Amino acid sequence: DAPGMNAVVRSVARLASFYGRKVFAIYEGYQGLVDGGERIRELDWDDTRMIIHQGGTVIGSARCAEFRERPGRLRACENLVKRGITNLICCGGDGSLTGANIFK
Repeated sequence: DAPGMNAVVRSVARLASFYGRKVFAIYEGYQGLVDGGERIRELDWDDTRMIIHQGGTVIGSARCAEFRERPGRLRACENLVKRGITNLICCGGDGSLTGANIFK
C-alpha cells in the first residue's frame, strides 16, 4: 500500500463517471490482474463513497511472482483485452511502478 491510495481510487472513479467513461478496479494489484475474473470489477461514483477515511486500500494489494515472468504478464494482458481496458493507472510504491514500466 501507499498513502493516499483510496483517494486516488475515488478520484479516478468519480472523474471517469463524470465524463461518462467506464473505470475498473483491479483488486489485489498485479495478482488480480493475472487472475482476472472477479478481481477486475467496474466501479461507479457510489462504489467510492466513504472510502477516503479508511486506512490501507479498499482494493487491496499483493505481490505477484507470476507477473514478474512473461507468461504471467501475457495472462494479465489477456484479462485487460477481454474487458476492453486500454489504459492503466498505477498507484503504489517502487514495485508497482517497476511492474508498470515492464508491462508497457
